[in-house]
Amino acid sequence: MNNLHTMTSTTPIRIALVDDQKLFRGGLRMILSDNENFNVVFEAGNGKQFFERLAFEPVDVVILDVEMPIMDGIETLKLIKEKYPEVHVIMLTMHDNDRLINHLMQEGASGFLLKDENPEVVRTAVERVAQEGIYFRDYVSKALLKGGRQKSDSASYGGPEITERERQVLCLICQEFTSKEIAEKLFISARTVEGHRRSLQDKTGSRNIVGLVLYAVKNGIV
Repeated sequence: MNNLHTMTSTTPIRIALVDDQKLFRGGLRMILSDNENFNVVFEAGNGKQFFERLAFEPVDVVILDVEMPIMDGIETLKLIKEKYPEVHVIMLTMHDNDRLINHLMQEGASGFLLKDENPEVVRTAVERVAQEGIYFRDYVSKALLKGGRQKSDSASYGGPEITERERQVLCLICQEFTSKEIAEKLFISARTVEGHRRSLQDKTGSRNIVGLVLYAVKNGIV
């Protein structure tokens, strides 16, 4: 997958924290500072401040609050995906709302976290998003499945021809397995998994893994 940040000791994942609550941002910074592979480049209190800083300080991952003054998270997410599509966005909210989750994922969010998550979940989310382009919690998967099934007009799949192996890879992607884990489960190489994923993206017209997951859900593949 293109534009993924390779996590090494010399190139830490560059992170921006965007939330209107200073105390909460400070807590996030403290959680992330425990990992030497993370570098919190800057903080911002709203979308406007974020774009002012981003113009001079590039980042790989943005942890973005949904509800903020001046420029909220939804508007900010849309503009990020329009102008900086290579930047991965993890959305933060107090509410586990199926419609909101579906909308944010449709707009290009790479992950979704509730504000009361365990610190280790936050660290895992950043690593997964930087490496694989997506991170799902169980409530996100359920919301996507619910939304996709509601939108599906037909029980049968009528899209482009997908091989059985590609279907297996796609189903495992939707279950949040990494390329390495998929390779181990299917007894193939990680490079082969990447090849299947690129083929799936070409066939379905998906730009990234989020698009693949949404496609699979909408078409009843998972």
